[in-house]
Amino acid sequence: MTRDVWYTFGNHFHWVDMQWLWGYGVLGASIRDMLTFTAATGARGNLNFDAVGYEKLAAEDPAALAELRAALRRGEVEIVGGSYGQPYPLFHHGESAVRQLSYGVRGVHRLLGVRPRSFWEEEFAFFPQLPQLLLDCGYEYASLFFQWTWHTPHVPEEQAPAIWWEGLDGSTILTAPRGPLNLHQWPEDFAALQRHPLLAESPAPVIQQWLELLPSPDWMCRSELLIDGVRRLADTPGVRLRYGTLAEVLDAVRDHAVPRRYSMDQVFHGMSLGKNGDHGHRASRTAEQTLLAAETVSVLAGRFGRPYPHWDVYPVWELEEGWRELLAFQHHDNDECEGLCGHVGYAGLARGQALADHVLDRTVAHLAARTRGEPGRTVAVNPLGWARPALVGDRRVILPATGYAVLTGEEPLAPPVTVEADPASVTLRRGGYRVIVDRERGVVSQLGDLPCGPAGLGNLRRERGGQAETFTPTTVEVDGETVVIHHRSPAGDEVTVTVALAPERNAVDLTFTATDLHRPDGRHHAALMTLIEPDLAVATRLHDTPYAITEVTGRGSYQRKYPTGDWMTSPQVFETIVDPLTGLQLVDLVTADGAGLLWLHDGGQGFLRAGHGVWNVLSMYDPWDEQHFRRQLDARVRVVAHQGLDHASRWRLAQEFTRPPLLATPASDGGDLPPTASLAQLTGHPGALLTACYRETDHAAAGLAGHASSEVDRPTLLRLVEFHGAAGEATIVVDGTVARAWRATALGELREPLPVTREPGPLSRIPVRLRGHEIATVAIDLVEAGKQTRDLDTHREVWATVHRTEQE
Repeated sequence: MTRDVWYTFGNHFHWVDMQWLWGYGVLGASIRDMLTFTAATGARGNLNFDAVGYEKLAAEDPAALAELRAALRRGEVEIVGGSYGQPYPLFHHGESAVRQLSYGVRGVHRLLGVRPRSFWEEEFAFFPQLPQLLLDCGYEYASLFFQWTWHTPHVPEEQAPAIWWEGLDGSTILTAPRGPLNLHQWPEDFAALQRHPLLAESPAPVIQQWLELLPSPDWMCRSELLIDGVRRLADTPGVRLRYGTLAEVLDAVRDHAVPRRYSMDQVFHGMSLGKNGDHGHRASRTAEQTLLAAETVSVLAGRFGRPYPHWDVYPVWELEEGWRELLAFQHHDNDECEGLCGHVGYAGLARGQALADHVLDRTVAHLAARTRGEPGRTVAVNPLGWARPALVGDRRVILPATGYAVLTGEEPLAPPVTVEADPASVTLRRGGYRVIVDRERGVVSQLGDLPCGPAGLGNLRRERGGQAETFTPTTVEVDGETVVIHHRSPAGDEVTVTVALAPERNAVDLTFTATDLHRPDGRHHAALMTLIEPDLAVATRLHDTPYAITEVTGRGSYQRKYPTGDWMTSPQVFETIVDPLTGLQLVDLVTADGAGLLWLHDGGQGFLRAGHGVWNVLSMYDPWDEQHFRRQLDARVRVVAHQGLDHASRWRLAQEFTRPPLLATPASDGGDLPPTASLAQLTGHPGALLTACYRETDHAAAGLAGHASSEVDRPTLLRLVEFHGAAGEATIVVDGTVARAWRATALGELREPLPVTREPGPLSRIPVRLRGHEIATVAIDLVEAGKQTRDLDTHREVWATVHRTEQE
């Protein structure tokens, strides 16, 4: 009996790293080798480039791009993935996840005339909110087969040919799962597959294969090595091999799809999370938050009309170029082979950061200079989407959402910090709140009324040669309002831990710094770590992923492989990673009655479960980086003992920790702006937050029908995220006249109009119904933000006659 067996392949390549190392022409060569493969086998498959690669291809190899367009028209190839920079999205923040898809989809559509329908990335691309974002960006299909290359990803293996992958908000997308019939890029995989019983037992067998085609003797995956394997597979007795793109294959087997919802406890990213002190992830977070702040204050400045901070009403090119540099930096190769190509990634990120910094600095200074007041006044700007507390100098203030305030000097004084030192301890005290440092152990022993457990906070541990090393304090010093603890390892490593009270709330800030760490053993469990185990009856561990906070148990064992020498040619060995978990910004250890210890960090995302707490990885060495190891460490955390927090509050606290208010002190007299202003804020739904505010031009439409720019010149887009998992209505309150408003996709495509209520002031209110865990986009037409053109023709004589003036 002959059975239909479906076969599809993905050809994965990228501009990041590959062109950087191999030089020009690699993307075009990969396309042509893929077309050689399809011509020889009759297979139809999928192309997975980073979208920045298509942009580079258009400029550097337009003939190859034309060949790709022709193959798309013939139906031989489907564009899959389509993210701008092929990141590990779990390691980057929610708005980066949105922009990776929106910049990628519009880039593919602009250059190739097609819209990606299937999301299939070769590297690990999973987080609970991803199905929702994919559907919002127009994707209809996905695949969860990730190849083992430098990393060892794990997702549950399924016997079914297809699943309905469900996201956190209940969205489902038709998906090809990881399964026994998955093939990697090696010809050796074919023979074992031919004997697999699922070819006969599955109701609709589906073979997925990843390829990385490059016709170079300096590469191991070439069409010439794979064509015979596909032909032998087609000749397997009892098999009628049918070829299709991922979308075609999933359409063919959709009747056999089963529902699946995977939690973060069922997956493992397979990366050396924490390597090199998570320096890359910290740099990525800083750039994203700078860009978000620059976008928000640029919208605010444009709302107040001329004079603008720079030439136009909104610096769209500078900001979008900054995003493009950031999204390319987030590429998985900058993550997993930092020692090989990361230097190029960091150079690009520095450019993006510089662009964002310049926009932000000039716009904050411009807004501050336009406020009324005396020279030398302090203006505090808050780009966050909610009102927040801040400590400015010695004054406590509440800053308005997406706005600013001129300080009057009459704000309440913060209680002073006092230091009480004795031979056994140092106590930092502000009002009724105290933090105690144990001198002998060199750790925080008490946080408010909460004992911090036998290990305390700020302890250090590592392994060398398979033996555990505990750092011991050499000195504990008082420096003003801080405590500085110097730790030393048996190998001579010196790490400084600084303890200070958080400026605007009852919490402790810890800073871990080192300048010359010895390279540790190349294993995850040998990393430099700190233990968090307070005296709490911990019932639940909470952690965050892009735009979500969920429970996590942190139980499981997974394989992680490393090279023993040269990354390309040396034998590989395995380590069993026990009980890993991630925390994008935070981990919260919570009791049954809701009390807890919230650990906020500035980029150290790797954790391992401990007895009733967690280990936080501060730095590790990854053998994939060969000799490269970042010997410096600079990690900051904020620790909050609480009696009950909701998820939106946790997320706000994490953002406030790493995004302090922006300050300016204009030297001139004031201008025309009021002493305080708020551009937009949310009311009515405690679980909903405003997370981004920016503008787009018709360039962002990229030829997509129904983009907001077809209705409004430079529309303003607002991102809303519901964190509690509870449906409800939120109201956007805008300072200004909103002429029209729409619910939109993440790409800015209009879906439906929203009602707007206008009040004197002017003030506008826009009600938005949100699903639990929804990530929503709203487009608005803000009248006051319309560009005000200058009548330059009335000044023509300045230019038109000056060249006729004769010198006397």
